[in-house]
Amino acid sequence: MARLPDDWIAHLQQGVTLRVGSSTLQGQPELHFAHGAWTLPDGRMELLVRSVPGADLLDAIRATGRVAVSAGRPSNYRVLHVKGVDAEVLPAYAEQGPKFAQCFEAWLRQIEMFGADRRQIMAVMGELTLADLSCVRFTPLAAWDQTPGPGAGQPIDLMP
Repeated sequence: MARLPDDWIAHLQQGVTLRVGSSTLQGQPELHFAHGAWTLPDGRMELLVRSVPGADLLDAIRATGRVAVSAGRPSNYRVLHVKGVDAEVLPAYAEQGPKFAQCFEAWLRQIEMFGADRRQIMAVMGELTLADLSCVRFTPLAAWDQTPGPGAGQPIDLMP
C-alpha cells in the first residue's frame, strides 16, 4: 500500500491548516476544514472533520470515495497536497484522541505566531471533542509539493 515519505508524514504533525475537498456525483465541489491528520502504519491517512458543518463534504466522500487534502504550515508556507479515491467516512474513535489533541495544539501554536489570541480562536471555534468529529480514512493515490516557489506542483514519490 502506498504511503507518504517520512518528511511529509512529519509535516502533518507540525501544525498544518487542513482543507479537505471532494465533489458530489453531480460534480458539485464540497470543501471543509479538518482538525488533525496523520498516517497509519499501513500508509493510509486519517483526518478528522466536524460532522455537522462538514456534512455535505462527508456525504460527497461517502458517495464517491474521492478526497483531496491540502496541508499547509502557516509559518513556512510548506504545503502538501494528497488525493485518494478509496476514502471512507467513519466515526472518530477514542484512540484518535491523543493524535487529535497533538495536531490541534500544534496548529494553535502556529496561529499564535501570527498574533492570534488562543482564547479568541477557541471562542470562534467552540470546544471540539471526538463526538463532534468524523474520521476520513483513505490511501494516498498521488501527492504533490505545493509549497510556493519554483518547485510548486512537483509530484511526491510515494513509498511502497
